[in-house]
Parts: sequence; C-alpha cells; structure tokens
Amino acid sequence: MLCEFVQELRKLRKLSMESVENTTSFDMFKQYMHVRRPVEDELRDMLVHVNSTNHKALILLCGSAGDGKSHLLSYLGNADSEHLLNSFELYNDATESSAPSLTSIDTLAVKLSAFDDQHILEDDGSRMVLAINLGTLNNFIESEKGGNFSLLKKYVEENEIFSSYVRPNAYQEGSVFQHVSFSDYQIFTLCEDGVRTTYLEELLNKIFDQSQGNPFFKAYQTNSTCTLCQKCPLRHNFEFLFNPVHRKGIINKIVEVVIKDKAIVSTRDVLNLVYDLLVHPKFSYETFCHVGTSETQYLTEYIRCTTPMLMYELDDVSPLLNAIRRHDILKDRQSELDLDVTRFHSLENIYETFQIATANTPYEHLNETTRIAVLGGIKPVLKTLVYRFIVRTKEMKGESPESSSQKQFFEYIQYLYYQNSGNERKLSKLYEATKKAVMNWDGQFDSDTICIDDSNDKFWVLEQLQIKPSLYKAQPPTSGEIQRFSPTLKLRFKKSSDVVSDAAEISMDYALYEMVSAMRDGYRPTVQDKNQHTDFVSFVQQLIEFGNKGSRITLVPKDHEHDYKMVFEENDFGYEFKVV
Repeated sequence: MLCEFVQELRKLRKLSMESVENTTSFDMFKQYMHVRRPVEDELRDMLVHVNSTNHKALILLCGSAGDGKSHLLSYLGNADSEHLLNSFELYNDATESSAPSLTSIDTLAVKLSAFDDQHILEDDGSRMVLAINLGTLNNFIESEKGGNFSLLKKYVEENEIFSSYVRPNAYQEGSVFQHVSFSDYQIFTLCEDGVRTTYLEELLNKIFDQSQGNPFFKAYQTNSTCTLCQKCPLRHNFEFLFNPVHRKGIINKIVEVVIKDKAIVSTRDVLNLVYDLLVHPKFSYETFCHVGTSETQYLTEYIRCTTPMLMYELDDVSPLLNAIRRHDILKDRQSELDLDVTRFHSLENIYETFQIATANTPYEHLNETTRIAVLGGIKPVLKTLVYRFIVRTKEMKGESPESSSQKQFFEYIQYLYYQNSGNERKLSKLYEATKKAVMNWDGQFDSDTICIDDSNDKFWVLEQLQIKPSLYKAQPPTSGEIQRFSPTLKLRFKKSSDVVSDAAEISMDYALYEMVSAMRDGYRPTVQDKNQHTDFVSFVQQLIEFGNKGSRITLVPKDHEHDYKMVFEENDFGYEFKVV
C-alpha cells in the first residue's frame, strides 16, 4: 500500500512527471516550487536589452541537464507578469529530432536557419531563445551542419562559453548573438566568511514550510490518521527537516561535493536527493507493521530508515548520494570520535547518550516509547547501527566538533573568494605552499634547488630554480557576495629574474590543494599521488624549464654515506666539472 504522503513526495523524484518541463504550460505545483536565482536576473536583463531594439537576436541559454533552463523558460513564458518572452520563439529540446529522417543536429540546423551565415544579415526580426546543453552546442558547431554557422561558432569561441573559468558577461551591443550560461553559476555564492546558500535554503523551505500553501505539508497533515504515523520513520524524517539547522546539514554536504569533487549539481538533483533522504527505497507500510512485533527488528529497521542514515548507508541510489557518502563524518579520522566509540561500546544502557544526540528531534521519542536504551546497549548489531546514527545526527544538528579537514575546507573557500573578488595578494600563503610543493616534488634539497631527474639509481640530478608568483591583475578588487565563479583556483609562476616573461599556470582543485597543504607540513608525495595529479607533474616540468639546467647541473648521490656533490657548470671556456 502506497500512502498519499509518499505519492506527493514522489513529485520530487527525477523520474516523476513533475520533473518534465513544457514551455506551453506551467502548473500550480511548478509555480509554487519556483525560486528566483541570479541566473534568472541575468536572463531578464538580457531580454530587456533585446526587447529595447528591433533587431533579430538569438539568445543561447546554456548549461547542463536538469539545471533549470527549461523550467526558467516555462516560468517566464507562462507565469511572469512582465511577459519578456512574448516576441521570442522558444526552443528547449535540442536533443530531439522533428522527423524520423532527421537527427537532432539536423533539426537544430533547421530551427536556427535564420541565424546561419547565409541569413544572419537579413534583419527579418527573428528572435529565439535556445535552451541547450553545452555538450549539444559543441557537437552542433563542430558538425557538418555547423559549418553553415561559422559566425555562431566564432561568437561561442570568442566568449569562451565552453571554458571552465568564468568571465564577465553582458549584453553585446550590435551583436545578433547573446548568451546566458547556467554553468557560470553554482547553486551557492561566495563571501569572505564562507558560502551563502540562499537559493538552496529557499528551495528546501518550499518542501518543509509548515503552511497550507505547501502541498507536501498538506499531504503530511492528511496522513496524520495513518495507524503507523506515530512509529513511522518517514514521517519523523519530514518533521526532522522542519528545522532549518538540520536542512543546513544537507546543504553543507551539497556544497562539499560541488567543491571537493567538482560535481555538477542541478536543481533536479537536489529535489531528488531530498526524496532519497526522506524515503528508504524499500520502505513499505506492510514491512513496518510486520517488524512491529519484534522491538529489536523494529528499531533496526527504523534507524536504517532515518535521514541521517539514508545520507550514507545505501549504495547507488543516485550519483549525488554516492558523492555525499564519500564525505561521511565516520570516515574522517578524529581523536574525539575514537574516544566516543570506545566510550559508547562500553555502555550497557545508552539512554543518556541517545537522549543528548536526539534532543529536539522527532527521533527522541524512541527513548520513551521503546526499549532502545537497553536493547541498544546489549544487541551488538543494533548498537553499532545506533552509534553511526548518533554521530551522523549530531553532525546534521551542527553539534560535532570542527575537525582539521573542515578547517582546511573553509580555508580553500576563503582562497576561492579572494581570487574571484580580485584580492590576489591574500593568496600569499597558498603561493608559498605551492612553491614549496614544486621544489620538493621529487625530494627536498637546498634552497632554490629542484630535482629535474630522479630516474638514475645512484644520483639525483638537480638544477637551480628561482620562481615567483605572477599575479592576475586584470580584475579590480571587489567586496561583497560573488555569484559567478569557478570552484577551482588558478595560480601562476614566472622566473624571479625576469620583469616580463612567460608564466606557467596550474588549475588547482580541492584534491590538489589537499596535497599541497600536506606537503607544506612535510608530506612526501607517493607514486599514486603523482599518477593522480598528472596536471601538477606537467606544471612542475614547465617550471623546470625556467631553471638553469642549460648552464649548470648538480649530481647528488642517493647513497647517504657519501657526503659530496658533483657539479657541471658552464664558464667562459666551456664546461667545468668539480666535486664539492
């Protein structure tokens, strides 16, 4: 039996009918779920500019699958009071073909015929907004049909639409082509004290707002007559997420996977995640009625179905949940957790520990309505399960102590903010750590000396290398919230002796940042590290070319019993060999 509450929650799933957008209609549910975000403001501004002219225009609304392009066009076309799209043709299904004999590329070429090279200069008043995934756009302009759209291709390349780095974008006066890219925006923004998650908070509030206008809350209330409702983990999960602090625990994990794993998380992914954190894949009314006859079985099933456990316990529910599982607090080695687990498993009655962890949550009723305090103390399987539940619940409540890895994560976010706000000088410590990682990549030697070859069994081959940061100065420093940014850092170094010289650049993601930070504290990279960070290996090789190996190299014995060096050095008469 499927309850009405679960049926309503299923609207959040990717596979639901509600996840399919249509530009010709926009029902009450979608209107309720709409949350305004910065990319909408950018598109509105673009439409206002185009509407103020009488010229033809093609606006590319770019992004990835499920990010909200179709939803935004549907909203602006059917529910917006400004009617900004009235003079535009909308096309938001660029992967479909209009006839069996045509591919999606063929169909797109037909749709865009007014903007091909042959017709682009005909000011026939054609206006279109094309919602298109970046991969599809790339396939189109590189295809045979795309050869007829060289001006469109030129626009895409000049504006670096496919670049992972964000560049300023504004209405281009006199251009037929304009674009707005969802990929320029994350689902959170940056500020000096961390991240702001206004959009995600408002989106989740749509689901958990305790008002009659919320269809999910109405279904929850209607379900209150269910015979299982007092013992139902699904219902208690919903109540648990009434609290904005607990919802913030979910949001923090989303931010973590976007930055640490460079995951692309769409609005559709977030809504699907909420469903997965409320409803266990195997949840059923009949199962809970059956296990209710055994208190140990009931508690085991109940705990497994709670939100803090659903976030980490199940495999392959969704790609986003798989990513979140990699960042389970139980995988973060902390001395406090080691002490906690030892203390917990020595208890025969867990009443007080469970009460503290679940205080002010719907899960706390278990202490009063069941014998979890005793059974959780003496049943090994249940006890292990309850411990994992307690640790994860405390994290979602914001009650876990800050770990060193969390501090490092916050430090990385600060660096992202400084770079994207043009405050490059605040990256000095990061540049110092990166320089140290470069110089010590294949071993630690004298100051300004780097190993350029460690393949010889007997000697390290060294050169002198003097480098310094080459800061990006194109963007003036700003303050306040940053809405458009890339989740990776860019660092550049050049020769110390040259005023003007070529610079070597590295794109530093969080995984590389972790390793550079570890090397700052004495860590030595392994073969596995070097295989993982091939981009950094190439960066080091680029910098080695800035050294003086053409005029001087030093050989250092790998056998530490020999305390000498051999130097080959160029002088006015050729090359000199000496032992020092």
